[in-house]
Amino acid sequence: MRTASARTLRTQADLEGRLFLTVTELAALMQLDPRTVRRGIEDGSIPSIRVGRSTRIPVPKIRALIGLVDPTAA
Repeated sequence: MRTASARTLRTQADLEGRLFLTVTELAALMQLDPRTVRRGIEDGSIPSIRVGRSTRIPVPKIRALIGLVDPTAA
């Protein structure tokens, strides 16, 4: 299965089926500089996990953070 590149992540529909985003993908989706995303991760305002040397951002947490879903819905 081929994943969407950072250039093609533009809409909420692009997140369907994705569990995690890279820093670059989130930056492209939110029209931010990747350094801004990294600062948000460092200060705790953007939830993330580390997998080895890679940083991944959980899509459900981002959806809740920007108000696309009810964070209390199960």
